[in-house]
Amino acid sequence: MSRLLTIDMGNSRTKWGIFELDNGDIHAQGLLAGDGDIPESWQECTRVAIANVAGKEQQDVLGRRLEALGLPVRWHLSGLHACGLENAYTIPEQLGIDRWATMVASWQYYRDSCLVVNAGTALAINMIEHMTQTQGRFIGGIIVPGLRLMRSSIMGAAANIEMEHDGEYMSFPVNTRDAVHSGSLQAMCGAVNNMLQLLNERCGQRVPCILSGGDASALLPLLEEHGLAKEYRLEENLVLRGLLCLERAEMA
Repeated sequence: MSRLLTIDMGNSRTKWGIFELDNGDIHAQGLLAGDGDIPESWQECTRVAIANVAGKEQQDVLGRRLEALGLPVRWHLSGLHACGLENAYTIPEQLGIDRWATMVASWQYYRDSCLVVNAGTALAINMIEHMTQTQGRFIGGIIVPGLRLMRSSIMGAAANIEMEHDGEYMSFPVNTRDAVHSGSLQAMCGAVNNMLQLLNERCGQRVPCILSGGDASALLPLLEEHGLAKEYRLEENLVLRGLLCLERAEMA
């Protein structure tokens, strides 16, 4: 059976997943350590698809580690069209491949207008508009600092704020640690809700919101309190699933 190794090289971690090419089922997944041997399960794969936003140096390091497998490797890039989705970026190739992959996967799931949120090192919020029954269009999006970047920027700029531990989310914070953590989450939720409102108004109806990334689960309950989306869906493997869609399209 043909298996595809998908690798999401992010700014803070490298995530991987193995999919059955025939039915799209995920066979295995994990995080790649910075050194050491590659996982044994990778040797069962027939090809590799990669989304890299970590830079050329990290790409070269991973490329050398993959050479031992002797498999065809595709370093995916964003383009003008893919899998029924149009890319309206001014220069389509400059759209981050991680953002593009999450939107491709979201379009395959909904086939409708939706907001796509990836909460990692940065918080990327992207809007997809339904054009026809088979065509969607990425119409724009924003990027703001993620949770850890927000907290570290405050600690770096304010001399009297030092935190040995992360805070907890509180509706009424009464200490600095919780105030910074809660404020950062509130700011992120505000950005998501603003984009939801814009897309809802453009489409004339409430649209669904799909979330991925390491901090998506922390955002979800706060977003659900406002209920601006038609529904909220948490998908931890959105970039990897997007790579699966892109690779299938390239192979067709």
